[in-house]
Amino acid sequence: MALSNGRHLAFPFRIGSDGRTVAPANDDAHVRDELLQLLLTSPAERLFLPEFGGGVRKLVFEPASEALRGVVKARITNGLSRWLGHRLTVELIDVVWDDAAATLEVTVKYRPAGSPDSRVIKFQRNSR
Repeated sequence: MALSNGRHLAFPFRIGSDGRTVAPANDDAHVRDELLQLLLTSPAERLFLPEFGGGVRKLVFEPASEALRGVVKARITNGLSRWLGHRLTVELIDVVWDDAAATLEVTVKYRPAGSPDSRVIKFQRNSR
């Protein structure tokens, strides 16, 4: 199943050496870009889509606990199923806090729609 339905913009947005906007290399790269946008966007950051976003950037400043870890996983799972459920299948979401290093790491293992291969994306944020 092809995901493309036209020309897409790469994330982060940038201008290529030819002066035109850069597009993702393929459908897998486009799905990865969409996943990154969802994780890095804070809820209410987009004016016309206030419920869009995973809010991962702000999580590093939250107190580490098992309850919050579960809430984070649920928030990311709900966001992925709501906004990208037609684009990918989530296989694993792991959230790890390292209090000593003041670091948060989110790992998402997913499979783009129509692809037999899994991909892994890791996001790490340091509060320092």
